[in-house]
Amino acid sequence: QPWFSAELGKELETLRYPLYFTDFESVNPAVPRFAGMRPFDQLPFQWSLHVQREPAAEPEHYEFLATDDADPRREFITSLFGALGESGSIVVYAPFESQRLSELAAWLPEFAGLIKTIQGRLFDLLPVVRNHVYHPAFAGSYSLKAVLPALVPEMSYDGMAVANGQDAGLAWESLIRGGLDQVERNRIKTALLDYCGQDTLALFTLVEILRTTPA
Repeated sequence: QPWFSAELGKELETLRYPLYFTDFESVNPAVPRFAGMRPFDQLPFQWSLHVQREPAAEPEHYEFLATDDADPRREFITSLFGALGESGSIVVYAPFESQRLSELAAWLPEFAGLIKTIQGRLFDLLPVVRNHVYHPAFAGSYSLKAVLPALVPEMSYDGMAVANGQDAGLAWESLIRGGLDQVERNRIKTALLDYCGQDTLALFTLVEILRTTPA
């Protein structure tokens, strides 16, 4: 049977508005592409952000996607700074985003102070779900792709042109490699934006569900 701990609500009470539901996408090329990179370093190329300004407010969506073969790191972090504001919890799922931020701080030390401030606002939803929620439909996995359809059946990645992180990386590589006509470029861009946007909308929806689920 599904189970929700009595402590779940207390965990979620630590969230501070506005809430920024955030997700990054990256690739890890074997051959380093830009200054400071090593083999298989993660290169972030996309972020999505759903912002809930206050309780019960509808979320606003912001996004970034690099669309050429130029170094995306500086534009990635500066655009993210512009969307995150100066206060409020930044909700992520797993340590992935914090790790990418640490790498960006090492590559772009002029942003290290701001990045550290952002990391101090991160709220990782994964350990909250792992410690306080059980559902047989998780099938032993606490990945977002397992948790989301179990708790929010109306939300699914089935049928999406890009449906997971590996798909996203391959799609982005084809987008920046060149040689595609505009119709195909637009199709890939839309698929990438839809996928990353689904991830952050999923985080928003999960928090809403967990807050209203009785123990």
